[in-house]
Amino acid sequence: MLKKIIPVALALSTVTFTSVFAMPSAQASTEPNRYIDVQMLGINDFHGQLDTVKKINNKDAGGIEYLGAYLRDREKQNPNTLKVHAGDVVGASTPVSALLQDEPTIEFLNDLKFDVGTIGNHEFDEGVEEMNRLIYGGYHEKTGNFKGAKFPYVAANFYNKSTGRLFLPPFTIKKVQGVPVGFIGVVTTDVPNLVMPTMLKNVEITDEVEAINKSVKQLKKLGVKSIVVLAHNGGT
Repeated sequence: MLKKIIPVALALSTVTFTSVFAMPSAQASTEPNRYIDVQMLGINDFHGQLDTVKKINNKDAGGIEYLGAYLRDREKQNPNTLKVHAGDVVGASTPVSALLQDEPTIEFLNDLKFDVGTIGNHEFDEGVEEMNRLIYGGYHEKTGNFKGAKFPYVAANFYNKSTGRLFLPPFTIKKVQGVPVGFIGVVTTDVPNLVMPTMLKNVEITDEVEAINKSVKQLKKLGVKSIVVLAHNGGT
């Protein structure tokens, strides 16, 4: 499926260094354009693997201690760092997260001060209501009250069939040294083939490209020139 996409500044990768564009003010129109180096640290398909450790090159790797230390170490290299995730951070999780409704995974991301995330197909594993509880907080009979994520989730192609409205904001804007950076989220249209139908009642997933292009236009109208797409699509 190939369709035209309005060019955007960035697509997510695990560690990205880039420059964002700062518009000169009207009062300083003779000042040359200013660029700011921004580092983006991204994860995806974490699946609540809080305590999973594997051997890589005969060395132990994995677990939240390793991931947390790695991200903090990389963050020290650039004060202009944004931490993001591209979905499937919960679902198909290990017991340490799954038995507590994946709340420990969200708390881990909160502790690391993630800036923005999007949803993947596994965020639907227990339905939209439970997804919203993990994002916005709420009560569960197994775990009691939960405060939810301390960072925004975005999804530009995830609609409520009954109302025609998006379940989540299509994008969010973060400022780095006063420069706006837009983040658009999309989830794969394969969700209906990957999730039990009972968990997708009243859900419509629209074309990713069309959703991205629509949000890009809106962000440009708001004066945002640096745009990142967080796409949970296939192995992204």
